Amino acid sequence: MNRVLRQRYRVRPSLIFFLTFILQSVAHAHLTVEGIGEVGSGVLHPLMTPVHVLILLALGLMLGQRVPFDLKTPLQILAPASAIALLATTTGKINGVYPPILIGLAMGIAILVALEVKICSMVCRLICAIAAIGIGLDSGLEMGTALMVGKTLAGTWISINIATSYTAICASHGAEKPWAKIGTRVIGSWIIAISLLVLAFSLRKTS
Repeated sequence: MNRVLRQRYRVRPSLIFFLTFILQSVAHAHLTVEGIGEVGSGVLHPLMTPVHVLILLALGLMLGQRVPFDLKTPLQILAPASAIALLATTTGKINGVYPPILIGLAMGIAILVALEVKICSMVCRLICAIAAIGIGLDSGLEMGTALMVGKTLAGTWISINIATSYTAICASHGAEKPWAKIGTRVIGSWIIAISLLVLAFSLRKTS
């Protein structure tokens, strides 16, 4: 009994800390890290923006669930779509994406993961395109030289594609194992729950 209580005591603070980080960070569209250079800052940007993390994680899990596993086809859409969206931010006419839209995107993909919905290749490509465009348009820089902006956006592009690919590859290893498939669906349900919390917090901030 004491052992169970100790385990719960260890888990709950970490969960509370994670949720607190998610909720407090959702209002910050562009988190930056000083001292690591433009490319490094760009690489970390999607990984330090909670809504982007939720989308990338859900997208990777969805791709990893597909049997037979095919990463080449979705990357043929994800890579150019994210590059085009990132380049579009340099026009100065795009100031980000309305947060509830991105949160809804993460939730929608996570629902597919949690329910283990089998989607066709065309729908998969469409989802990849929408996710890439959403994250890309939300990753623009407000100021900086052309070289600095270019390096930062290049880092962001690398991060988007590598994070999605790595998650998909990891998920694919368990695509045919019952226990691993259940684990993937559980993670999808957690993304849905977290997305709902983030959405509620975002709407409260804007009201």
